[in-house]
Amino acid sequence: MDHFIITGTSRGIGAAIANRLLVQGNALYCVSRTMNEDLVERASSQHIPLYYHETDLSSLGLAERFLGEVFSKIDLTMAGRIALINNAGMLEPIAPLGHTRPELMEKHLALNLLTPAVLMSGFIRYTFGYSIPKVILNISSGASTIPYSGWSMYCASKAGLNMLSRTAGLEQSVAVEPVRIFALAPGIVDTSMQTLIRHTDPEYFSEKEFFVKLHSEGRLSDPDLVAGIITGSLFNPAIPQGGVLTIDQLKEFVVAG
Repeated sequence: MDHFIITGTSRGIGAAIANRLLVQGNALYCVSRTMNEDLVERASSQHIPLYYHETDLSSLGLAERFLGEVFSKIDLTMAGRIALINNAGMLEPIAPLGHTRPELMEKHLALNLLTPAVLMSGFIRYTFGYSIPKVILNISSGASTIPYSGWSMYCASKAGLNMLSRTAGLEQSVAVEPVRIFALAPGIVDTSMQTLIRHTDPEYFSEKEFFVKLHSEGRLSDPDLVAGIITGSLFNPAIPQGGVLTIDQLKEFVVAG
């Protein structure tokens, strides 16, 4: 059986990835602040193991507890493959840095950067010594390399996630039975995050109209199509260790695979 740990599965890309992986032979371990009832019902109707946790991952203690509970359910001696997909994240606060409250900065960095680091560290420890395909995918953003006015925390956290992926990948490149680690910028996807962007006061986000135009022109990517590319290439051995990829680069691995 293959095992998939996916964060942020209540909606958007996370929900789409979970739905794509909801097939016989897989077991899913999903977490979000609110349960995805449709996903749970679909798994039940198809008799596919799915363990859902309603947890606020901005609490590092809860994130660590979640991972411990997940691995208490997995027999790695019988596992085929295993993956951790760090998808949970937040865009807020959207505002110039001088208008951003410290407590929201802290919550943002905890969810977008520190929690993925905690989960990655635990995943590496729990799977150490097992000779099965092991993958960590971190969902990044184009904002990791392009600054947007009003997105200081988001741009910084995603840039940090990229470097975290690169550094941990470098460490794993010399490890015995390594975990393959990479980060992915999925492009501009039609999710609730985009809805939030379009409803932001332009006083706080001067580039709002660019995203409004993308939506009005139908240029946002479909979450299910993006999820299909991700799940189709997740274990491709050609993906470089510690790679930081765009969705277009990942498509090439799907074709090659």
